[in-house]
Amino acid sequence: MKFEIGDWVQGKTVDGEFIHGYIETLDAQQEIVRVRIVQSDHEEAVGKTVAVRSSWLKQLPAAPLTDRQNLESLIDLALSTWDEAWFDELTGLLEGLSSEEEQGKQRARLQGSFRNRLGLFENK
Repeated sequence: MKFEIGDWVQGKTVDGEFIHGYIETLDAQQEIVRVRIVQSDHEEAVGKTVAVRSSWLKQLPAAPLTDRQNLESLIDLALSTWDEAWFDELTGLLEGLSSEEEQGKQRARLQGSFRNRLGLFENK
């Protein structure tokens, strides 16, 4: 089986519903995967876990955790699944990213340009 627990996947259920979610459990012998649905064309399925044949799924590429937008989306997901430990981990990463961005801005201001007496910008 090519999947692991936690992988993000998309595919179709036995009822033909399009799903997008992450793998919660695997049954390698029967090639059945239990997927927690985060998006679906059947809105009532969102938030539920469904069993799907692994051959009906496609693995999605992992999003980098160094992107603010990705982190904010994952924080929303952690909130919707009531996963406090994951929420704490993600907010810690976001705070670290924010402090790195702020330090980069401060460095740019210090190394950037300045105004001379005529009001013109000059580079150092």
